[in-house]
Amino acid sequence: MALVTPDMTIADVTGRWPDSARIFARYGLSCASCAISKSETIMQGATGHGGGKVNVDDLLRDLNVLADTGKLPANLPEASAVVGGAKGAPKGMAEQKGIKHVIAVMSGKGGVGKSLVAGLIAVGLKRRGFSVGVLDGDITGPSIPRMFGVREKPAARPGTQTLIPPSSRGGIPIMSMNLLLPNEEEAVIWRGPMISGAIRQFFSDVAWGEIDYLIVDLPPGTSDAPLTVMQALPVDGVVLVTTPQALATMIVTKAVRLVKQLGGDILGVVENMSYAVAPDGSRMEVFGPSQGLKLVIAANAPLLAHIPIDPEIARLADSGEIEQYLGAEAEQMVDAFLTVAPLRTPSVRAAH
Repeated sequence: MALVTPDMTIADVTGRWPDSARIFARYGLSCASCAISKSETIMQGATGHGGGKVNVDDLLRDLNVLADTGKLPANLPEASAVVGGAKGAPKGMAEQKGIKHVIAVMSGKGGVGKSLVAGLIAVGLKRRGFSVGVLDGDITGPSIPRMFGVREKPAARPGTQTLIPPSSRGGIPIMSMNLLLPNEEEAVIWRGPMISGAIRQFFSDVAWGEIDYLIVDLPPGTSDAPLTVMQALPVDGVVLVTTPQALATMIVTKAVRLVKQLGGDILGVVENMSYAVAPDGSRMEVFGPSQGLKLVIAANAPLLAHIPIDPEIARLADSGEIEQYLGAEAEQMVDAFLTVAPLRTPSVRAAH
C-alpha cells in the first residue's frame, strides 16, 4: 500500500519526509515550503500551479520510494534550491523575458468590477506612454475583449505554437479565452486544473513582446485561478477591487489574506460603484457608505480611487470603446497607482 497518496497535502508529506521537498522541486513544485501547501493536495499542486505539465504518477512513484526506502532519486536539486517559500526561486514559474512587470487585479467577490478596473488601469498607463498588455484570466467569464472591442482571433507565429495576441484600437495587446471560442456566447465548462493551465499558457505561450506592464484580470474567489497567478506567474503587485457593501468588503478581505499568505505585495485598493452623481450634482451612496478604509487597514495598502457609477462607463464598455473613457476618478486612480507601482516611468522603447 502506498504511503504517499495524491490526496495528501504537500505539507503533510514534507513534514513526514523533509527531503521530499527536493522531489517536489524536481517536478517544478518549488513552493512546497510555502504556506498554501498546508491546504493544497499533491494532485492540486501538480495540476494547478504545476501548469498541467507534471506527471503525477512519476511524482508519486519518487515520493513513495523515499517513503519506503529513505533513498532519494538521482539528479535532484540541491537542498538550498528548495528553500524560500512563495518568494523563493520558483522552478516551475512561467517565464516571459519581454514583460517587465505583472500586475494582478483581483477580488474575493464577483460583480465588483475587476475587469473594468483592469481595463481602466491599462488604458491610463497606455496614455502615459507605457507599453501595456491585458491577460484576461477569467476563463469562464471573460469580458475584456468586448470591453476593448477586440474580436480578431490570435494568429500563430509561423513554425511555432506561440500565439500573437490581437491589439485594441489603442494598441493594447489582449489575450482572452473569448478570442479562441467560435462565438463569444459559448460557455467554457472546465474544472479548476484546466483553467489554471490555460492562464499559465496565456502568459508563457503568447508573444506579448516588450511591455512595461501586463495587467492580469482575475476571476473572483481564492481558488485555483488566483493561486495559479500568484504562484506560477512572476506577479509584482496586486490591486484589490471592492464595492461599498459590508458584505463585499468581508469577502474581499479573504483575497487580502490569500495574497499575504503567499507573500504577495498589495499595491492598493480600488472601491468601485462608490457613488452616483444626481442631476443636481449631489452624490448618492447607492450601496451605502464607503467601506474602503476597512480594506486599507486590512491590506496595509492605500485606497487608489473611488470609482463612481457612471452610465458613460457602461455605454463605452458595452460598445467596445473603453479606451475613450476620460473620467477624472479613473485618471486619479492611475496616477495613484504609479506612485506605488514598481515602474514609475515608461521604458525608452515605450516612450517612442
